[in-house]
Amino acid sequence: MMPVPDALLPRFAVSLATAMLALAGHAVAADLPVGTATAHTRAANQAVLQQLDFNDRDSFDAVNRGLIAKLPDARIKGKDGKLVYDADNFAFLRDKPAPDTVNPSFWRQSQLNAEHGLYKVADRIYQFRGYDIANMTLIQGDTGWIIIDTTTSTEVAAAGLKLANEKLGQRPVKAVILTHSHADHFGGVLGVVSPEDIKNKKVEIIAPVGFLEEAISENLYAGNAMGRRARFSYGDGLPLDAAGSIGTGLGVNLSQGTISIAEPTRTITHTGEQLTVDGLDIVFQNAPGTEAPAEMLFYFPQLKALCLAEDSTYVMHNLYTLRGAKVRSPLVWANTLNTTLELFGDKVEVAFASHTWPTWGNATIREHLSKQRDMYRFINDQTLRLANQGYDAEEIAERLTLPDVLGKEFYNRGYYGSLKHNVKATYQLYLGFFNGNPATLDALPRVEAARRYVEAMGGAAQVLERGRKAFDAGDYRWTAELVDHVVYADPGNQEARALQAAALEQLGFQAESATWRGFYLMGAKELRGAKRMAAATLVDPRAIPVPMAVDYASTLIEPARAIGKTLRIGLRIAGAEPQRYTLSLENAVLFLNKPVAGEKLDSTVTLTAPEFGAIVGGMAKTVDLVKSGKVKVEGDADALDQLAALFDRPDPAFPLIEPVAAPK
Repeated sequence: MMPVPDALLPRFAVSLATAMLALAGHAVAADLPVGTATAHTRAANQAVLQQLDFNDRDSFDAVNRGLIAKLPDARIKGKDGKLVYDADNFAFLRDKPAPDTVNPSFWRQSQLNAEHGLYKVADRIYQFRGYDIANMTLIQGDTGWIIIDTTTSTEVAAAGLKLANEKLGQRPVKAVILTHSHADHFGGVLGVVSPEDIKNKKVEIIAPVGFLEEAISENLYAGNAMGRRARFSYGDGLPLDAAGSIGTGLGVNLSQGTISIAEPTRTITHTGEQLTVDGLDIVFQNAPGTEAPAEMLFYFPQLKALCLAEDSTYVMHNLYTLRGAKVRSPLVWANTLNTTLELFGDKVEVAFASHTWPTWGNATIREHLSKQRDMYRFINDQTLRLANQGYDAEEIAERLTLPDVLGKEFYNRGYYGSLKHNVKATYQLYLGFFNGNPATLDALPRVEAARRYVEAMGGAAQVLERGRKAFDAGDYRWTAELVDHVVYADPGNQEARALQAAALEQLGFQAESATWRGFYLMGAKELRGAKRMAAATLVDPRAIPVPMAVDYASTLIEPARAIGKTLRIGLRIAGAEPQRYTLSLENAVLFLNKPVAGEKLDSTVTLTAPEFGAIVGGMAKTVDLVKSGKVKVEGDADALDQLAALFDRPDPAFPLIEPVAAPK
């Protein structure tokens, strides 16, 4: 071997160190499992079998009770032949013990949710379940159907109504009751009724006060971020198998069809309000701020039947959704269920919800409601007790457990929500993001912090070596936290991505919560190179009121383009009830005001609300609409297009497990 000249020794040392680090990195990533459970994961999942009573088969009896028929073809397709949902997707779950790659408690829940068909709940009450994450309930009125919630897709709702008409006799739809403002409950509405029947008052659409505003705003203003995260939460890109998606905990997966919405013809404004719908009396309980900002429960006195909407099902629900939404108050939720017990608890004989399966018998229903009420109140009270002792959200989440009398009930398990993230949500609700320690008040952003942590620990190779030791010891939480710094400091580090993916996958295999499993496994998939899944568009800007379209447009404005620019545009909105506004841009924000006589305007545009929504949504330009004769403009012909040019439209597939922009 030739000696290395002294002048080249420093350079040789660096090259040798680089080569050694590369070899060490390959050793770190060697033999990492992909798609299989480690011994530590197998042991963790086996331990669950000793913690809960898996001999309890009551829910299996309940979920199969009253089966009338299944769809003759488990595959529901759209008019274009595209598959909307296949109810046999989860046939692999049936009558099998949990595999090593799934938490046994979650496997049990998924087995229950996978049952599908049209079921008789009680006299005059039927449910179409297992063809979407949500149920559709059909009540026989005196002359037709009263439908409660309509699943996510028009195709699924239409298939459920068709099956009911075939098996139970043809009936017209007289009313649709929408329990709350989430798309999986109203999306299928135009699959069971027509806009003409609503307009001609042949069908009543009943919903809680604030329904339309909340349904649109929650899925629009933060819709791109929420939609991208929802892909992870629901595991949309995962294979349907024991190493991938086995359902959402709250039900099977969402159907992938046409989402519609209908404006209510009747809104319920207060608890105790009563209606008679197609011969049946209904007593309503308004429940805003529980599972949705606009939600209601209701009771049928003649049937002794209680609809619990989504406030009491066979899961611990979310006080905060991992896809992102406003935090829900566990105290409000608990008090709502307490009111339900006070109003209807001594009368009800059958209770059904918008997810999972019904409950029969007064004593059983009261116990279920009471224990879910107490679960939410316990989370509220104990989070505050520990917060007032100085513990922060992470510390409380680590310390707090439900007492066995609540926590060992399968219907209080965290299949959809989880105790840990619900505790953190409660802390945030009362005390916000800051834990009171000034060292955390102005923390460094993720990429900058990651770089410094990696440097402080001696470089990426050292971090990965420690991460691999933690992985081999089964300490996957620490592996994920540690290696995340390397991924954010250097997203191209393939050794870090492989180790991080392996740790996340094992955490997913152990998770009892479907949403945790979805995030872990989707994160692992993208770290291994899978194409990022784009957020789905849940709200079409052409279908919303002009004031909401303006609020949305204001969230798109890029300050660097807009500062120094002003616009004042008169809007004349054509329609059955014409409206006039002044749209103002100043200081990079938009406001919609009442017009003032004599005000100076850059332009006055006459158009419809859908045309304005199309311009805001980037689907049309004013100049083209003017040329077509659909839109009229006085003054500056392209003023609205000038406004649209200031928009910074988001990437629907932005990164979640690595930096949004690669570090420079």
